[in-house]
Amino acid sequence: MLTYKQIPAALRYPGVYIEVDGSRAGLGTDMPAMLLVGQKLATGTAAAGEVVQISSVQDAIAKFGAGSALAQMAAKYRAIDTTFDLWALPYADSGVGTKATGTLTVTAAPTAAGVLSLYIAGRLVQVAVTATMVVADVAAAIVAAITAADVPVTATAAAGVVTVSAKHKGTIGNGIDLRISLYGEDRPAGLAVTVVAMAGGAGDPAPGDLAAILGTRWFRYVCLGMSDAATMAAWHTESQRRYAPPIQSGFRIFTAFRGDYASTVTFGTARNAEHIAAMSLELNPTPTWEAAAVVAAAAAPKLFANPAQSLEDTPLPGIIGASYFDWTNANSLLFKGMSVMKVAKDGTCTIKRLVTMYQTKADGSADDAFLDINTPELMERIRREQMSAAVARFTGSAAAKNNDGFRPGLRITTVDDVRAMLLTLYRSTLMFEYGWVQDYEFYKANLIVEQDPTNPSRFNYRDTPVLLSPFYILAGRGEFRKVAV
Repeated sequence: MLTYKQIPAALRYPGVYIEVDGSRAGLGTDMPAMLLVGQKLATGTAAAGEVVQISSVQDAIAKFGAGSALAQMAAKYRAIDTTFDLWALPYADSGVGTKATGTLTVTAAPTAAGVLSLYIAGRLVQVAVTATMVVADVAAAIVAAITAADVPVTATAAAGVVTVSAKHKGTIGNGIDLRISLYGEDRPAGLAVTVVAMAGGAGDPAPGDLAAILGTRWFRYVCLGMSDAATMAAWHTESQRRYAPPIQSGFRIFTAFRGDYASTVTFGTARNAEHIAAMSLELNPTPTWEAAAVVAAAAAPKLFANPAQSLEDTPLPGIIGASYFDWTNANSLLFKGMSVMKVAKDGTCTIKRLVTMYQTKADGSADDAFLDINTPELMERIRREQMSAAVARFTGSAAAKNNDGFRPGLRITTVDDVRAMLLTLYRSTLMFEYGWVQDYEFYKANLIVEQDPTNPSRFNYRDTPVLLSPFYILAGRGEFRKVAV
């Protein structure tokens, strides 16, 4: 005799009663959410420290302020991915922070008219110059051009020296790139300008209580526009907390670091985070917050579509590559928790390999268990499939160790039922349909399911999925001969 959820057993009134049960029909598909984390300006209407949804780039500008790091992140992200739901966590600048500054010093006046091509954070700022201008005139023209441009700095001039200040307080301003003639543009004859790089930014916003700030919403992916030590540590801790039971709603984090080889090594080896991927930018023009948004927008949808596939050659539109690490240093960085990209001759960039910052076990010994960002993503997705299947099949049932002759139709779950569910899911869904795992016979032989000896309402299992790995390397050996033997 079958049992029903909605049709009562005490029923005598004539009729046809058919309940509809969708508990096993749902596929569990949802809209992934991306969370952008960055700094806002005082002109933005959004409250600092509170998560808010973004409906458009213009909405981001209104909420975080025109020229803010967070508004620029939203613009870069939406230029690539238009599908995921987009949320943001804005931070106000620290009240005790300082702004990074740099200088553009006009050391010689032009002798002919022309255009001075400045690049600030990778954005072209063109300055019209005439032959009659003196040093002070050129400096004033530079200030006017910077003020009119969509760049993350402000500018003032005095005695031919243009002081450029980051719009935000904090260390992110130290990485704003200042340069003249990125693509070899000619400058007006006679004009000479020297550049002093941005520096002196200090005092980053405090991360706050991330558990309280984020609440219970599941953000599958996070893009960090800030990568100071306190921010990185806080998000690493929160990523581990949400990945583990009982929450089991983890996220992958994308960020970027700009610096030479030595500073990049220092940044990477100082961390050991299995859910964070940090892209090495070298000293290229794109600011870190925009680069992080580009990497997140390019990589996250591909991970969601198939977490087992390689991300190599995924385009990174919006990141400008003027130079990059050589093979030796790039390969070395992949052993130090830093992801690397490929820079083409025309300056376009693509992902070469996206690794996590996880490098060592608790005892300090080297460990590549979570080398690629695909691995924690894939295990998260497998766990979700197992949870969904178990809920659909076993919720509301009784627990028994074995089938001792129960009549058909009773909602009773046994050890064999749990084992059958896991094996079917592995072979039919995870392996055949998705192509995430392999070696069914090994999985079957090593699967252990038991009813808890002290809590009969609980079943315990240990499984060993054999994951597919992203394909990155083909090694061969060509043994030639002069004579076939």
